[in-house]
Amino acid sequence: MTRIRINYSIVMEAKFWQVVLDELEYQGKTRKWLAAKAKFDVSTIGSGLKRNGMPLVDLALRIAVALKVPIEYLVTGEKITNKDETKMEDLRKYHKYAKVIENLDSLPDDKKTPIINMIQEMRNMEKK
Repeated sequence: MTRIRINYSIVMEAKFWQVVLDELEYQGKTRKWLAAKAKFDVSTIGSGLKRNGMPLVDLALRIAVALKVPIEYLVTGEKITNKDETKMEDLRKYHKYAKVIENLDSLPDDKKTPIINMIQEMRNMEKK
């Protein structure tokens, strides 16, 4: 029996850096930001795009962590399930408002309550 080895990595390699760029655009972040956050040279992105290359696993993981997305998403470019997508969107919202939440949480309860009530009232007004 003859075995044939098929190289599937070509399909995935072509997607990785494009998915990274798409995610950066979605998050409103730059290549330079990502390179600094994931600790690699910014030129790596351009090189990866030109050669349709896949980074080493440790770099791919650092990029996924920096972007707060599953590494599988960066590798395959495929949408995640609705349940996971909802979790991702919730995480993005949390990270966007983390400082506000932190500041609100640091206030005494008697100061928090009117702020929370005001936000809820404004939300209710928007629904009408």
